[in-house]
Amino acid sequence: MIHVKGLTKTYRHQPVFEDLHIQIKHQKVNFIMGKNGSGKTTFMKCLLQLEQYEGEILYNHQSIEQVRHEIQVMYDDTPLYLNLNGYQNIRLLLNVPVDQKKCEALAREYLPHEILKKKVKHYSYGQKKKLSFIFIALTKPTYLFLDEISNGLDYGTMMELKAMIKKWSEDMTIIATGHQFEFYSSIVDELFILKDTSMIQIHDFQEKGEDLGDIYQAYL
Repeated sequence: MIHVKGLTKTYRHQPVFEDLHIQIKHQKVNFIMGKNGSGKTTFMKCLLQLEQYEGEILYNHQSIEQVRHEIQVMYDDTPLYLNLNGYQNIRLLLNVPVDQKKCEALAREYLPHEILKKKVKHYSYGQKKKLSFIFIALTKPTYLFLDEISNGLDYGTMMELKAMIKKWSEDMTIIATGHQFEFYSSIVDELFILKDTSMIQIHDFQEKGEDLGDIYQAYL
């Protein structure tokens, strides 16, 4: 669980957040909703200590420095080495000794061997995204941040990604942001809304059958 206590953040004397207190649960898909400019990315950066802030953020009662090795972030456009092939990218991104045969066998569950042998500069957008999926599957982080990751994916890849996120959430704390509400509606467990420097949690929306798009319209 991630405990956020009294989080306050300002830019040029303008408040972004004021005294936020929330708990982000483990083994859940936690979704952060808000308008453009509401502070979603800034909130994620605060959780990752990429922004200065006032207050306290604890990961299972530990500081981020104690758990940084347990954290992974997947962006809309994850940086890759374009002149290296898929296998080489995986080994470099892992940055730790791995069982090469096991690594390559798992990679082939996501992309064909013929694709993984090619330089990444020849990959489609969806194939590059799948390379990021392989990295997550191999590292199995405790905390996974997903920032607008469904953008630009075809229907088939989106369905694969939804299934993977739900599977990953059995063992991970997942924090996600995005605007494709149809993609997230069926997999979100906990919903938070950023509005007017504060954050509120919407309870029991899944049980009530409420759609994320309708909730967005009602609150924002």
